[in-house]
Amino acid sequence: MRGTRTNGQSHDHRKERAMQETLTITRRRLGAASFAVLAMAGLLSGPDAAAQDAAFPDRPLKIILMFPAGNGLDTSTRSFADALSKELGQPVVVDNRPGANGIIAFSAVRQAPADGYTLLVGSSSGITIPVAYGKTLPYDPFRDFKAVGGMLRAPAIFTVPSNSRITTVKTMIEIGKTKPTPLTMATYSDGYYLTSQRLANMAGIKLQNVPYKGYNVVLPDLAAGRVDLAYGDATATQELIKAGKIRALAVTGTTRHPNYPDVPTVAESGLPDFSYYSWDVFLLRSETPAPIFDKLKAAVRRVLNGQEYPATLRANGSEPMLDDLPAIQKMMTDEVVLYKSLIAATSAESR
Repeated sequence: MRGTRTNGQSHDHRKERAMQETLTITRRRLGAASFAVLAMAGLLSGPDAAAQDAAFPDRPLKIILMFPAGNGLDTSTRSFADALSKELGQPVVVDNRPGANGIIAFSAVRQAPADGYTLLVGSSSGITIPVAYGKTLPYDPFRDFKAVGGMLRAPAIFTVPSNSRITTVKTMIEIGKTKPTPLTMATYSDGYYLTSQRLANMAGIKLQNVPYKGYNVVLPDLAAGRVDLAYGDATATQELIKAGKIRALAVTGTTRHPNYPDVPTVAESGLPDFSYYSWDVFLLRSETPAPIFDKLKAAVRRVLNGQEYPATLRANGSEPMLDDLPAIQKMMTDEVVLYKSLIAATSAESR
């Protein structure tokens, strides 16, 4: 025979039920709060996330550039921003973040949301060169960012003083092999320095690097004959060459430069395996959602294949970088390997 509940037992049972109901309500509230936090962090997928991706972009975008306003790349970036704005139907603003060899610009994008609204212009000086030198960075250029498209590439030029005995790459090699001391080569970036050493290795000569802080300081010293050769941007030398103050020796592209049709390439001049282009690509944070990434990739591609932006580049001696994304990735990884080998061979120190 079952016993009947006492008043104390009934009271205990009601208390236990009340506690269970409180725990259930608390769990529900915590679940809702957790859902809200995850949704705010962009960690949940679903109709809302898909709607946001479909609406992209619904506000202005920003392109961060690691160089100051007013230089050639700044001009090209602003031209691209105007063209991209027309494609996307939203303003695209260029934000110059120079300094610290690109660390300031790269860090700004790394700290921005991975929502596609902040792009970065990346070049060898911010990606391949620091990796090749094994520099410690507050980010990983290859892991934390991914290319969404090319931007431009530009060949460089070797120049000499107007009264130099060096008239061709062939005579440079001949003089370099017989001169008791190395020829002096003025450069102003790690990329130019390392690839000048590659040229020296191919030619079987030694080049004494003379580091400068900028091309604007290199060219007057070259014209005055204080260095034997200079190596750098092909566009900036145009006026001095026209004025007869310096002479063009060779360009580094695979074809002749449109602004210097009578100047041979290095490959034409006896070193068939040598070519070099400075380059710039557009990067996004690697966590950018695929639908947004794909929209931007398509928009960048349309600008590169359009009329306006490529015409602006070619007028300045550059060209649109039309490589697909796997080719860009391969180019960057191959460049790291090349630079590492040059650094090891020359005991080069970063500038």
